Amino acid sequence: MPVYMLYGFKWPRAGFTGIRVYIVLHNLEDATAEYIQAPITTQLLLESFAKTEPGIVSRLPDLRFIEQYDPDDISDGAVSKPYAYVAAKVITMPESGALSMDAEELVKESGLDNNAMEALTEMRDKYAAGEKIGWYIVYNGDPERWFPQIEEDDDESMMYEDEDGEASDYGSASQPPSTPTTFFPQKLTQFFGTKKSA
Repeated sequence: MPVYMLYGFKWPRAGFTGIRVYIVLHNLEDATAEYIQAPITTQLLLESFAKTEPGIVSRLPDLRFIEQYDPDDISDGAVSKPYAYVAAKVITMPESGALSMDAEELVKESGLDNNAMEALTEMRDKYAAGEKIGWYIVYNGDPERWFPQIEEDDDESMMYEDEDGEASDYGSASQPPSTPTTFFPQKLTQFFGTKKSA
């Protein structure tokens, strides 16, 4: 259950330059906008940015995407926060919570050279204008965040019970459903009456 100390900025999910639009515009079909720390999403984003922003990514060799997530939080907003973090530098906090002297010295400054700092600022200005660049402490209780895969089986069809209580295939080409109930026009006249001729 890592706690990250990262230097970067918040990247909103919504908005024209946000995560969701970026993923759609760049056809990252296997990426998930709601949890970009997932390994496949991180890989796709890094590959995409390497193509679209080579001048930025080449100066940010340790670029990472970090999510805040607490698996014990069952509130509505727990599944997907309104932003993720783009980090140029990430330190994973030790279990004890105590930082080494090297890390304490590091957080006094960004730890980035001028080139990397300019690249991070340029990226922030393009994708999260107005967000603060700085140090953030982010808790993620499940970085992999496993979820069950939905398996689609083409052989299964939807089932329904007909008027006799017997199950039958609904919409199957080999066996169409029993006689459908027609709502229009007979039943509409019950609500609106019959139309009188002029």
